[in-house]
Amino acid sequence: MRVVSFKVEEELLDILEEYARKKKISKSELIRRALRNYIREHEEKPYITRRVKVY
Repeated sequence: MRVVSFKVEEELLDILEEYARKKKISKSELIRRALRNYIREHEEKPYITRRVKVY
């Protein structure tokens, strides 16, 4: 797996950390799941040119 860095607002980071802690998953796993879900919901859009393997 590759490492990706991105900027996020402090409030969103707080929400991410709290949710990950409550669900007992890493922040990285939570972000991966959210990204997969977002892509799945929008995969019919013309700007998605490559499918992502969803587990």
